[in-house]
Amino acid sequence: MSHGEVTITLQDVEVLLDLPVDGDAITGSTQKVWANVCQEFLGFQPINQEQHKQLTGQRILINRLLQQVAAPLPSNAEEDQLHKYARCYILALLGDTIFMDKSDDRVHLMWVQQLEDLRNPRMYNWGSACLAWLYRELCKASDKDTNQISGCLLLVQ
Repeated sequence: MSHGEVTITLQDVEVLLDLPVDGDAITGSTQKVWANVCQEFLGFQPINQEQHKQLTGQRILINRLLQQVAAPLPSNAEEDQLHKYARCYILALLGDTIFMDKSDDRVHLMWVQQLEDLRNPRMYNWGSACLAWLYRELCKASDKDTNQISGCLLLVQ
């Protein structure tokens, strides 16, 4: 590289964020009824009234996820309830850190599909997904009409 150029690599993601870069590629369908995905994986049906939409397209409010985990679980919580609680928390973390979008308050529900089996989770390549998301968002930010940027900006600092 010539002087002054910098490229963000998968090794940077692994070192800076400690995300796994080995494992299965993160893939999944985006052709889903997302309100049903919320019910199945997260344990609630999002409210979508005109003035207060918790679910917009495929993205859910991070605050709605945090509401689900605000109260402690009961001591006699079943495993399914515990997993839904954990998925809400993990999805909120993903949306606030490595998969941020320009709304700054929503996270894409497609990531919850990788959290299906918390008892025996598959090893996913979260580092590649993070880097791909960042480059996608940087590409969007290069549009002349765009005035915001998103993605895991810790990697570009």
